[in-house]
Amino acid sequence: MVELLTVDDINGMSDGPLHEAGPVSVTGGLVAGCAAPENEGISVFRGLPYAAPPTGDLRWRPPSPLIPWSGIRDATSFGPACPQPPGGLISMFGIKENAPTDEDCLYLNVWTPARSFAQRLPVMVWIHGGGFRIGAADNPMYNGVNLAAAGVVVVSLNYRLNVLGGFAHPALSQESRKGASGNYGLMDQIAALRWVQDNIAAFGGNPNNVTIFGESAGSRSVSVLVASPQARGLFHRGICQSGALRDVSGSLAEREAMGLEIAAKLGCDKSDDPIAALRSKTWRELHDAMPFDSNPIVDGWVIPEDPRALYEQGNTAKVPLIIGVNADEATIFDRTAKADFNTVAKYRARISRDFGDAAPKILAAYAAPEDADAYNAMIALRTDQRMSLPARTQADWLCDAGVPCYFYHFTRVPPWKAGEALGAHHGAEIAYEFGGGVRCGQFTANADLSDTDRCLTDAIMGYWTNFAATGDPNGDELPAWPRYESGTEAYLELGDTIGAGTQLRGSELDVLEGLAQR
Repeated sequence: MVELLTVDDINGMSDGPLHEAGPVSVTGGLVAGCAAPENEGISVFRGLPYAAPPTGDLRWRPPSPLIPWSGIRDATSFGPACPQPPGGLISMFGIKENAPTDEDCLYLNVWTPARSFAQRLPVMVWIHGGGFRIGAADNPMYNGVNLAAAGVVVVSLNYRLNVLGGFAHPALSQESRKGASGNYGLMDQIAALRWVQDNIAAFGGNPNNVTIFGESAGSRSVSVLVASPQARGLFHRGICQSGALRDVSGSLAEREAMGLEIAAKLGCDKSDDPIAALRSKTWRELHDAMPFDSNPIVDGWVIPEDPRALYEQGNTAKVPLIIGVNADEATIFDRTAKADFNTVAKYRARISRDFGDAAPKILAAYAAPEDADAYNAMIALRTDQRMSLPARTQADWLCDAGVPCYFYHFTRVPPWKAGEALGAHHGAEIAYEFGGGVRCGQFTANADLSDTDRCLTDAIMGYWTNFAATGDPNGDELPAWPRYESGTEAYLELGDTIGAGTQLRGSELDVLEGLAQR
């Protein structure tokens, strides 16, 4: 089990926490952090710029070098989130009403237990989720203090989202020296990883031992960065939580067509310089023009080919990965659909509509003998379609390429309101990996944590930090986690109990895979 370092433990290592030694020199100038309020032995540096503000003429351009400052920059407050609508169905991953937002959002945060610049601790870089539409690094769930106390340097970052992070237009592609547009959020993530390479040693981190990890859109970012030549060499391992390779294969031409449509809706197409006209619009005008697909696209540069093809060819970075899914992923997306699938008849009708002559195979694999079973059967199907099968496919491709992979299945129904309603839902593991207590969307030291939740928290933090240190999650007397192999499809269940299994939902996924290959 992972043991969190206490103030006395850390103070015994050197004279004091890093922030007490004076300002830290980073690209751009000097920064002064502070003690983490939850553990004064951990130093935290918030709101560190890693690129110039992507505003004005820099909107929809690759991130530019940051602007140096004079004196000592205060690094005790988070930078603003990328503009986004608050609330929504997955509000726990987004921002609250009146939260500070700004297009000037390219900031990151560092938590470090280091007592000297020379420690060279493992580094873990968190990429938040939110569908590439919402989210921010300052979400209380992503507080890195307890992970840092387990012996790693933790970094979290903001990146451009929705129409600011994914907009493409033929004129923007022509303007680019690379002939590409639309993947600005991914470019931001790559710029942040370059900052880590250049600066993390100043915080006691090892730039030659960097793990990127993320959930949902953050997981898909990890998966895509593994395939991107532009990110090669910037990290050494990855953890993909509930994402894998899904919705990352759209084309530049399709996104450019969407950009042309937005320009026409806003009247910018009639301008002599439509991009200048678009850059003069507020983010809200752009956002509200039409529903926008903000997923990564194959732009020929950041993503040179369909990432699925790159994995299948073995043409990716050869870095070990942890890949996993939660048992009830689909509930958070389909929680309003219970009334649509409250009878066997409704369920069968939808399956017949969606699968046609293959419906009998689906109904056999995802059986609903009684009305009470219909909704759960649909949730199981949609979880496997969206998450489990893409994750297994990605793991199989890694095995074919000889890349170490570890697979998990998170099954703990957390004792919070969302858990009661949604089960082991999308994102439920986050509170456990960050050691923030079992309160979704928050970070709190919960003295009433049950033995089950405390053990699971300690185990996940132990696996994650072991993997960051060595590329193997095993150690610290944790239950053994076997490597995933295509023959056995070994995985680890992270739930009320922890133990290894094989062929997670194998027969169901085989049916779905067979239908996809028809």
